[in-house]
Amino acid sequence: MFGSISAIDPTQNGTAPKPANPALDSMMKAGPWGTARNLAALTGVQAAATLAIKKARNGKEDVYSSMAASFLSGVAYSLVSGAPNPIQGAITTGAAFGLFNGLIYQVGQAFKPEFADTEYDRGKYMLKTLGLTKYVDNLKKGLLTDNTIMLWNDIALAEVRIPPGPRLLILHHLDTYRNPSSVLKPALPLPPLPPPPPPMAAAAGASGR
Repeated sequence: MFGSISAIDPTQNGTAPKPANPALDSMMKAGPWGTARNLAALTGVQAAATLAIKKARNGKEDVYSSMAASFLSGVAYSLVSGAPNPIQGAITTGAAFGLFNGLIYQVGQAFKPEFADTEYDRGKYMLKTLGLTKYVDNLKKGLLTDNTIMLWNDIALAEVRIPPGPRLLILHHLDTYRNPSSVLKPALPLPPLPPPPPPMAAAAGASGR
C-alpha cells in the first residue's frame, strides 16, 4: 500500500521534484513489492538489532540503544533498496534513521508519565546500607520486590546476576532479621547497643563477690 501511494504524482503533471535522498528515490521507484521487501528488511533488522543490543547491555534500554538499532536498520534498508553508491548511501541513510529515531525516543520519554516506584524501597535501602547500590537494577530485572525479601536465597540472587560476594553479604544481613521473635524489619538500621555499666557499680559488684 505504501509503495502504491508513493508512486502517485502529487502534482498530476509530472513536474514534482525528485527526492534528494537516493534511498527514498529508489523506494519510490521500487513498486509495491519492492517497497514491501525494503520495509521488511528495515523493520526486521531494527527488531533484531534492538533485541541483540538489549541483551548485550544486560537489558538496559536508552536513547543510544534506539539510535544504534535504527542506524543498522537504515544501513540494511539502503543496501536492499539498491541505491547508487551503496557505502555512502548506507552511511547517510543509517545516520538519518538513527538521528530521527533518537529524537522520537527523547520526545516520547519527555511525555512519559512517571510513577513512584515504591516496590523496591526496602531492597534499595538494604543495598545502600551494604554498599551495593549498583545492584539495584538487578532486583528490578528479577522482580525481587520488598514483599519477597524474606524469601531471598542464593539461587534467586544468582539468577539476577549478583556475584557471590555481594550475595553472601545480602544473605548474612537478612539472616539477622529472620528470627520469628524479632521485631526488626529487613533493611532497617540495627538499634544501638546498651551502654556499659558504670565503673563504680561494676567495682561494687566485684567486691561483693
